[in-house]
Amino acid sequence: MKKYKVIVWGLGSVGRYAVKMILGKKSLQLVGAIDVDPAKVGHDAGELFGFKHAGVEVTDNIDSCLAQEADVVLVYLPNMRDEGNLRPSGFTPNAKNICRALSAGKNVITTLPVYHMKDTVPELYNMVNDCALKNGVTYVQQGIFPGLFNPYLPVVFASMAGKVDKVIVTGGQDDSFNTSPWVQVFGYGKDPASFNADIIKNIITSYYGPAVMEIADRCGIEYDEYVEEHKTYTSEMELEPPCGRVMPGTISAHEFIMSCKKDGEEVTGFHFIHKVCHEQQPYPPMQDSYTIYGEPDLKVTIEGMIPEKEAFATSTAPSVNLIPLCVEAEPGWIDALDLPASKPAM
Repeated sequence: MKKYKVIVWGLGSVGRYAVKMILGKKSLQLVGAIDVDPAKVGHDAGELFGFKHAGVEVTDNIDSCLAQEADVVLVYLPNMRDEGNLRPSGFTPNAKNICRALSAGKNVITTLPVYHMKDTVPELYNMVNDCALKNGVTYVQQGIFPGLFNPYLPVVFASMAGKVDKVIVTGGQDDSFNTSPWVQVFGYGKDPASFNADIIKNIITSYYGPAVMEIADRCGIEYDEYVEEHKTYTSEMELEPPCGRVMPGTISAHEFIMSCKKDGEEVTGFHFIHKVCHEQQPYPPMQDSYTIYGEPDLKVTIEGMIPEKEAFATSTAPSVNLIPLCVEAEPGWIDALDLPASKPAM
């Protein structure tokens, strides 16, 4: 069995679970771990999180770590944008970090939303693609959303239909136990009158929006406009999620709808809910599902997408499991949908 040497760059919630996965796979070997957090630097990458000894010390020397022998770098850095630009075109810092790893002669997989950019943000696509080609390595994006849950799986499920007219993806996440710092952007517990809804809409739709364009392109669905909608919900009761108390009348949920439309009618859509305390406030409802309208109409639902225990497992696993396919692929920017079918790494 071939063994792939892996560097993990970024040891937050996703990077932590990646270390756990890698240590449990016979085909994968952790050879590097990068993080700038002083509390993590110098510690064994496995023991830091209560896992078995990894034999790899966390370092903040990025270039030195990237220079060592490895097959792939998993880039799990926090999202970084150009100042004042919350759209997909603002992901230049992300693209530059991806190129930093590619320039070290390493294949790169990331969960960051640097995807479907050939038409939407060609300057960033060309930056990454040219760098990968120059260094003879491959770049692939694959997370959960964007990634395996959307747009990957809806395109696969749509292949069961003889004719595809419309594809709608719905999903949701209860952020009650979300330990990532970015959960604060949702403003849970804040007065909606003082909350800047445009900022959160731009942040979220820049992640999720291009997925509906890719679904349309992959399924041959024509559209003439892309539309984003956002609705804020307030709580009718006092809630006490771990992320902070939510009083009645304050923000408790958000609904985001990203759509491609043709003649004013939605033809592809991603309808996503972010909320807290779903069991106590079931509205707005959440369901992880795919509905394909065509011949025939199809509906697929998934349960357990965001588990309470190891909540970032499904965010991480698609990227780790893609390592063999990425390493063996042709150089350049490659979409996960253009690789052979993904399967669990051994």
